Amino acid sequence: MNNSRIDFFIIDHTTIGGVERVTCTLMNLLLPSRIEINYLITLHTSYDEPHFFFPKEVNYINLDCSKDEIEDKIFEQFVKLKIKNLIFQGDNMSISIALMKAAKRAGVIAIPQYHGSPHAYLDKYIFFDDIIKNPFLIFKYMVGKIFRPFKLLKLKKYLMLAEYGVACVSKGSAEEIKNLFKKSLIIRDRIFTIYNPLTFDLKEIVLDEVNKKNHIVYLSRLEKKHKNSSLVIKAWSLIAHKYPEWELHILGDGSIKNQMESFANKKNLKNVFFHGMVMGISEYLSESKISILSSNCEGLGMGIVESICHKNAIVSTLSNGGIVDLIKHKVSGLLVPRNDYRAFAKSIEMLMNDEKLRIKYVNASYEVLNNFSDESIVSEWKKRFGLSL
Repeated sequence: MNNSRIDFFIIDHTTIGGVERVTCTLMNLLLPSRIEINYLITLHTSYDEPHFFFPKEVNYINLDCSKDEIEDKIFEQFVKLKIKNLIFQGDNMSISIALMKAAKRAGVIAIPQYHGSPHAYLDKYIFFDDIIKNPFLIFKYMVGKIFRPFKLLKLKKYLMLAEYGVACVSKGSAEEIKNLFKKSLIIRDRIFTIYNPLTFDLKEIVLDEVNKKNHIVYLSRLEKKHKNSSLVIKAWSLIAHKYPEWELHILGDGSIKNQMESFANKKNLKNVFFHGMVMGISEYLSESKISILSSNCEGLGMGIVESICHKNAIVSTLSNGGIVDLIKHKVSGLLVPRNDYRAFAKSIEMLMNDEKLRIKYVNASYEVLNNFSDESIVSEWKKRFGLSL
């Protein structure tokens, strides 16, 4: 058996999302680095084929089971497939706890890759203007507060089971977990950060600054809960008519896409374009000057990393998670309070009107890409599993 073998678990590798994309990229990065990957185990699949280019030489095992069955089912697979090292999608508490129990029974070194922020699990993102529109949300908010201590206990259980550590994809998320459990040296010592690899070769990006257009790009799933995507179209409605020469390009799909399109039509916004799910985002990022993010929480925000790679100036909400790893306010971009669409619009407008400021932020933000070295990411994963470097 190869002593430099790491296998993977992901809830559903066929869907389109950031977790699926970065898992695919990590697998393709490890394989040429003398790491053998024999299996990718999934809880279930939504489509016949994955949307990303997962490696062909890997065997794909679909458990096709419920959450209640996962511990026994995955234990059987661990033993049958002789799995010893595992990287797994570690954001769902119930699934992760069951998987780590199975791993302990089977003697597997299983390390969760924590893609989000603990606040996405613990807290309800309900704001005052939401309550004004829907007073019932007060009840939902109070229920969230009541259940928060129980969720915190479940998160603690998860972290105590993760005896080989938890790999957060940003220092921001790692610090949030450490701050939640300040009194537990065991938990604090188990939290570490390994960044996601870039989904493309930075050396292959050739930009002609002259050909950049007055385009703003929003790259995200179009959802309310964590992405707060409606903030983007609300902010744009405040400034779009003043700048007909500028365009907002929205790349992504999701449950509120139709709602956002209806709002744009109602406000008669002619300079906003909904492209749906786009696989080749480089074309849009290379032509644009500004990228924006509206999230309440992001583990890291790979869309912002890719925007930095394409030398776009950044405006983002100060979300929970890893945005602080990528952008320093008024140094390498602009950060605004969550859910403040007026401040969001003002910051976007500021960059639209100030080319020198855009260039200053682009140059400052580009330095963060030093953290995304393929060699350091591979080396860190090998070290965590005790494999030869």
